[in-house]
Amino acid sequence: MRYVWGLGVLLALAPWVSADTGCKVERSAQVGFQSPGSKDRLTVTVAGEPCSEAQLTIKIDDAKGRELYLYEGLLLDHLPFVVYEPDLQPLVTYFAEKVIRDGFIRTTRDLPAWEPVESYYEKTNDIIIIPQAAYRALRETPRPIFWHAAGDATWVHVVFNPDQRYGQIIMRGGVFQSAVNNPESAD
Repeated sequence: MRYVWGLGVLLALAPWVSADTGCKVERSAQVGFQSPGSKDRLTVTVAGEPCSEAQLTIKIDDAKGRELYLYEGLLLDHLPFVVYEPDLQPLVTYFAEKVIRDGFIRTTRDLPAWEPVESYYEKTNDIIIIPQAAYRALRETPRPIFWHAAGDATWVHVVFNPDQRYGQIIMRGGVFQSAVNNPESAD
């Protein structure tokens, strides 16, 4: 009888003891997005079940809770390699913490001088997507740049635009294959 009772307890606990296939991770930190001294909040959330279908949300709010920047996408699209359950779950926390840790490592004063698209990309793997005058003006002001992945081999650089009161993507980067150097793409 004692064995039957023990088996019943194990079966009753099975839903809580079994491996969770869902993801729910949220990390946040105070950052200076509007200016170096502003008290904004960067929040990275990964949520979904199963983990391989989890959504990624990257959000920056000001001290009053007003949204300054929002980015959303499928988590798997942001990893540099394909990972499946159960190996994916430990990477979720690492990914969220990496966005927080590495998001603000430069300012606009660190930007290289303006160059034509081809030469700028060859040097930086980035493509400037704002007008030349706006880019040059940004280099003269010490604004924080928020960098984050926007795909498995792509990323964006975001700067707060005080006129729009919102984050503006100023550059997109990535590792793009050239048809010239890739004979498989030539048909």
